[in-house]
Amino acid sequence: MAAKIKKITTDKKETSVGSEKFFVEVQKKAYYLWEKEGKPQGKDWDIWLKAEKEVLGR
Repeated sequence: MAAKIKKITTDKKETSVGSEKFFVEVQKKAYYLWEKEGKPQGKDWDIWLKAEKEVLGR
């Protein structure tokens, strides 16, 4: 018997205003978080991903 393959999808939220506005919102949020965390060096990627999640409401 063949194994069943489960389709995995990600929960993608499409922004109605487009990807450029999404980028700007993430950029603003990331800057805010960076300042709030004391402007740490070397955490830019972590902060960017956190900002994306917050903008998407996850």
